[in-house]
Amino acid sequence: MHIEQQDQGAQSVFTGNILFFYAFDVGDDIDLDMIKHKGLVDTCVMPLSAYFKNYHIPLAFRLNEYAIEGSSLINASCIASKVHHFGVISLCYRIPFEDTFENLKVKIIDIKKSFDDKSEIDAKSTFKKINAAIRKPRFYSLKNSYFAVQVYPLKDQLSADAFKKLYGSKIASLLRLEVYNLSDYQRDEILASSIGYYGQDLIIVDSAASFIYDDEYFEPLEFFESANIQKLELQYFDRVLDQKLNFFYAQHAYKVPLKAYMPLISERVDLPVSRLAKLKVDISVVTERLENSIKMAGDEYYSKLYSMLVEKMSIRGWRDSINRKLSIIQDLYTVYQDRLDTIHEELLTVVIIILIALEAFLAFMR
Repeated sequence: MHIEQQDQGAQSVFTGNILFFYAFDVGDDIDLDMIKHKGLVDTCVMPLSAYFKNYHIPLAFRLNEYAIEGSSLINASCIASKVHHFGVISLCYRIPFEDTFENLKVKIIDIKKSFDDKSEIDAKSTFKKINAAIRKPRFYSLKNSYFAVQVYPLKDQLSADAFKKLYGSKIASLLRLEVYNLSDYQRDEILASSIGYYGQDLIIVDSAASFIYDDEYFEPLEFFESANIQKLELQYFDRVLDQKLNFFYAQHAYKVPLKAYMPLISERVDLPVSRLAKLKVDISVVTERLENSIKMAGDEYYSKLYSMLVEKMSIRGWRDSINRKLSIIQDLYTVYQDRLDTIHEELLTVVIIILIALEAFLAFMR
């Protein structure tokens, strides 16, 4: 009986959508008001989610669509294109499908490659248009992606647990972009990160992709997008900190400029540690804004979903890595500042001694 169910499941045809999320870091920050004032892109109004705070709203715009070769992608479209003030362009594509899981596993690998290329073309086109509004523009320093497979529930109203039991192996390999079924251990580990609300719906969250078994799938999309962007920024800052710390450690015999020793002039000297301290502030501001942009008060379902995304995408691990490096920066800053303070005190002591000696000399001469 179990084998017959598996055979039947292999031949079942599903309808749904493949959703690709892309995020590109293109600069330090972006002046959204300048983009709107000069009309650099075709802006549009997107409905605001009830689960996101509105004091850092990204700028939504319409993307110039063009066809991608392949009959299965004729109806593909970009359903969300945004510019974020902290230097990120985010894109979300939707590709409808009607196929079996077996065929979809093979096709989705090629589809993803096509949209990896398309996303870079679209992001670069947008980057050129808004270049004047970007501080320290670069295309691109880092890119991150995530995807989701959404399936409409079957007509026979198969429960979420029964659906997961029948198609679990195929879902697990689909989320890992593997043609063959994964081991039982890997399958069970992936399927364990699942959540549902009504009993007939299901979301399975993995590190690089998620599976949605539900008619209404739009609300979770913003959580996927937000987590993908947050991971991108954390990876970017982690890389920047590595570069800065490596540069600092390479300066084995770094000499502090003479001006830095002067009590009234030292504040104007731009020391490497001072730049690292400023970077610490910038990182703290951006990461706090990203982390606190989601409001979950009173909604345990989406709070749990977001927590699963944070865990599976290792966002907490990236955040901990940044905090450790920021702690090192704080220690370096403290050491250098203590050194300068000591030198300032010694200079003042010398000046006082010279003044006392001069006064004594003048008194002796009189």
